[in-house]
Amino acid sequence: MWIEALSKKVRFEFKGLISIEDLFDLSLKDLDEIYRNLKKQMDEYKQYSEDSLLDEDTEKDETYEELQLKIDIVTAVFNHIKKQQEELQRKIDLQNQRDKILGIIADKENEELSNKSISELKEILNNL
Repeated sequence: MWIEALSKKVRFEFKGLISIEDLFDLSLKDLDEIYRNLKKQMDEYKQYSEDSLLDEDTEKDETYEELQLKIDIVTAVFNHIKKQQEELQRKIDLQNQRDKILGIIADKENEELSNKSISELKEILNNL
């Protein structure tokens, strides 16, 4: 799919024409907008083909194939970016959990130290 799209120099309509590489810089909302526009074009094209007196196989038509290719690419990029964002959020959540646990450990260590007598604290200080 990717080689075919690159060899055909496929472009997408979004505030002008953009390349496949540019899709990776867009938000999920922007990709969804492109996807919906492509699906609308596909529906219009199917309707136009069905109203034709010519008995042609729409799914083998170049325009249909290119629209389907574009839809497949936008879907793949959307899923890739969504997966990356979910993985990043998971890492952030894990780091927050680690930080929280480390904070609790520090609080407990401080509490343990504050419960020691002055002589015990002086002994610890001398050993440092």
